[in-house]
Amino acid sequence: MLTGPHLAVLGMVFSFMFTMVTLLPSLVTYVRERSNKDFGHTTRELDKFFVHLKALHIIIGAIAVGAILGVITQSWVLAMAITAISFFVPKIVLKVWKDIRSSQCEAQLMDALILIGNALRSGLDIATGIELVNTDMNPPISEEFGLVLNAYRLGSPLEGALLAMTDRIHSRTLETAIGAVIIQRETGGNLIKTFEQLVQTIREEEKLQKKTKAVSSQGRTQIAFLSVFPWCVFALFYFMSPEMMKPALESPWGQMTLIGLVVWEGIGIVVTKRIVTVDV
Repeated sequence: MLTGPHLAVLGMVFSFMFTMVTLLPSLVTYVRERSNKDFGHTTRELDKFFVHLKALHIIIGAIAVGAILGVITQSWVLAMAITAISFFVPKIVLKVWKDIRSSQCEAQLMDALILIGNALRSGLDIATGIELVNTDMNPPISEEFGLVLNAYRLGSPLEGALLAMTDRIHSRTLETAIGAVIIQRETGGNLIKTFEQLVQTIREEEKLQKKTKAVSSQGRTQIAFLSVFPWCVFALFYFMSPEMMKPALESPWGQMTLIGLVVWEGIGIVVTKRIVTVDV
């Protein structure tokens, strides 16, 4: 016989299920639209950096890798962990590729400024100097200045096209150079002297950065040692006494603990790296 509390519980369960069934289509539609928007934005950002991959394909590839590793290791914990992480893989790939491309462009920037300065010294305009960078230098700096040149030829102001490059390439040196060029063009200054001073400034900054890296090299070495040492000890114990380490690899709780250790170690590496990094 159903009592009052039982009927109240059934009513609550029925109300919850009815609400979920009513809201489920809207929730699915919202999630699908939001994911398509995020995936589309990430795909467009990857295209800007000449990485012609779709975010959805990257996620599917990461899930496939997780499934394969799960089958090989017979660990559903590892497979589920990689599947959960796979949804963040496109943004991680984009962030890493942005940093790599920005550092590569910054390393080539001084040569590009020298080439543009020589073009100005020869009586050519700055647009021709940018074209020389696009044709004579190697990627990625040639590709970035090529995008600037294409935008300028399509009617965009040169200042706006240069500022758009600073949105793609995160480099304080590049921002300083483009800011100086824009100010000189607006005020009517001597661009040749500006490029000569920019090249000299970049050279001095590179010397200071090398000195700073030499001073902070001990901290980076300690980070690398502390990151690798625990896993070396783990591997040593495994080869010396596999029976002692097998529970950590075979049981779900042990696998989840190892995944948690990897996550926390990654957080520690990021935090300590920011501590020892000195901005010049």
